Amino acid sequence: MKTNEPQQDSQLDILRHIERLTDEINRIADRVGRPVFKKYPITFAILVLFGVIAVSEGAKEILKSLGIFNGNPWVTLLFGLGILILTGRLYKKLNK
Repeated sequence: MKTNEPQQDSQLDILRHIERLTDEINRIADRVGRPVFKKYPITFAILVLFGVIAVSEGAKEILKSLGIFNGNPWVTLLFGLGILILTGRLYKKLNK
């Protein structure tokens, strides 16, 4: 049991380091990007909307190409719920 603890601690340390790095990048982008976002809010809203739709459509096509999800909406629903449950548990574990 104790052999897994150092590995888990090192993985959590890496995740914390990545989160700190992401926070720093977000702070820098916030200082630089805020004036641009305020100046052109509709343009950026449309770009963000287009990006979300493109990612959604791309993911849908990838799932269709796998075959197991094609014509089986229940499998897709259960797969999505499983991912949400796993990410929720991971969030709770990392939030401690």
